Amino acid sequence: MVGRNITRIVTVITAAALALIVFLDASPAFAQDRTPPTRPTNFRVTGVTSYTVSFAWNPSTDNTGTFSYVIHASSGADMSVSQTATSFHWTSGLSAAYTYSFYIYAIDAAGNRSRNSNTVTVTLPRDTIPPTAPVLSLTEVTAGHVSLEWTPSTDDGPFIFYQVLTNGGAAVWTDSRTSATIVGLTPATTYTFTVRARDNGINFSPPSNAVTITTSASDPGSDTVAPTTPVNLTGFDGGCGEAWLSWDHSTDNVSPQIDIRYEVFVNGTPRPESTTHGYNSTIAYAVVEGSNTFEIFAIDSAGNRSGPASITMQMFGLCQ
Repeated sequence: MVGRNITRIVTVITAAALALIVFLDASPAFAQDRTPPTRPTNFRVTGVTSYTVSFAWNPSTDNTGTFSYVIHASSGADMSVSQTATSFHWTSGLSAAYTYSFYIYAIDAAGNRSRNSNTVTVTLPRDTIPPTAPVLSLTEVTAGHVSLEWTPSTDDGPFIFYQVLTNGGAAVWTDSRTSATIVGLTPATTYTFTVRARDNGINFSPPSNAVTITTSASDPGSDTVAPTTPVNLTGFDGGCGEAWLSWDHSTDNVSPQIDIRYEVFVNGTPRPESTTHGYNSTIAYAVVEGSNTFEIFAIDSAGNRSGPASITMQMFGLCQ
């Protein structure tokens, strides 16, 4: 008898629990939305440039009335778009002359996702529009360097790089920066500088205005004090005979640090390709397998030479 009563009680409790679950599931306050938005249709490209794409589509609907869109690109990028939009201008992460495919879908607040729209494929045109010319100006000149700055160029693409030309020839690239310091100049010498911009399509702007300067004269007779000897010279074997060297800057009574030239000797032999101006690191090449001695001398604008900093390194695997 007891067993039957327990069975009856369990049955009543189970039935009550099921009734409660059915009630909660049917109640608007607890009902889960499982209905996805309708699929966006007529997804189409309405315009392109070398770096952008414009889209339009027919809108979705949803039973909750609240959803948003996601546009997916074959590059892996996604863009979220508001519910009220039926067009979008994609402006980032695209490269000229590349082909991309896109589709759009809607997703509601419960995470229900519509089916994807039709896929559209577009090849962006090549970038043939050059940047505008920068305007160049002088900010500083000494016996051994000149500092320049220029106004930013404008372009139809997102990337602009700059090239500084010295006397129409030797060039220094500054990536996207709009200033540069040209070092290693000869005292009392006239130089002419121009700048031009280059975009990602390898289109060059017209050259900037020319800036002509004459570096300050250096008087060796009045400056007879050598720079301090470089200290804390360290190095490591970079492979293929490369010794990666670095040291603390020297100082000088006249020349600023950026005008101090550092010459490198390997086993007593000068290595002019490793010379730096104003920088306290370089790469020098070993000349023999095994032990190599590297020396760094600091030289100021008047030609005064410091004593050497020295380090001996074991170098293996020469490739030269």
